[in-house]
Amino acid sequence: MTAARPRNELFLRYMGAFEDATRHMATCLACMRATPCEEGAPVLERFARLQDAYRQHQLKQQR
Repeated sequence: MTAARPRNELFLRYMGAFEDATRHMATCLACMRATPCEEGAPVLERFARLQDAYRQHQLKQQR
């Protein structure tokens, strides 16, 4: 029997932020362009911040 793999909370938050950003950008013309709207900016910033954190976590795991 294989032990359950622990949940990676950072990955789950990262994927949630990706979904939020994708959902917002699909309907917001301003965010589809170069400058995010007032509502979209924090959504996109959260996604970018979590993406960076997850990439750093992955790099540490590879060392």
